[in-house]
Amino acid sequence: MKSAWEQLNKRIEKQEILTHQMIEKSTQRQYHSKLKKIGTSEYIGTLICYIGAAYLIVNFTKIEQILMQIFGIISIALLLILPIISLQSIRAMKKVNIVSKTYLETINTFAKQKIKFQKLQKLNVALGMFLMLIAIPVLSAIQGKDVSQIPHFWSVIFPFFVLFFLGFAYWVLRAYNRALNEAEKMLN
Repeated sequence: MKSAWEQLNKRIEKQEILTHQMIEKSTQRQYHSKLKKIGTSEYIGTLICYIGAAYLIVNFTKIEQILMQIFGIISIALLLILPIISLQSIRAMKKVNIVSKTYLETINTFAKQKIKFQKLQKLNVALGMFLMLIAIPVLSAIQGKDVSQIPHFWSVIFPFFVLFFLGFAYWVLRAYNRALNEAEKMLN
């Protein structure tokens, strides 16, 4: 009777361990799924940035003014650096090990990475706005036009682009924050 009872206890313990492992794996899969949504968007953005940088590099010889060439170099650098910042911040979020650490360590690490990710995304928005400010004259120089010759550019067209950019950035940041909050709820 005693051996039967011990065998039953061992089976229950094994079942509890298996159940706990299955829950951990499921949580980890869901966590990475939430972050994959952000990652996919960032990979698409990276591709767009690199195509833009390649376009500027290929057409750099069409830019005649020194100031526009300097703006072109800065634009190329930003188009190459901005995706790196984003991808590294996502990689840091994915590295949060939710299985091997204690619950408190996991929550603390996630919170720190979330704040860092959000700060880097805000930096990307600011740098993106700066990029837009200097890239528009560069793109017009590639086409052989001067921005000052375009009627109502600075009074109507540029402010419209700024509003569109800020609206899009707000929408993206809100979607990212929603995905991060969902991942955080999973950990709680």
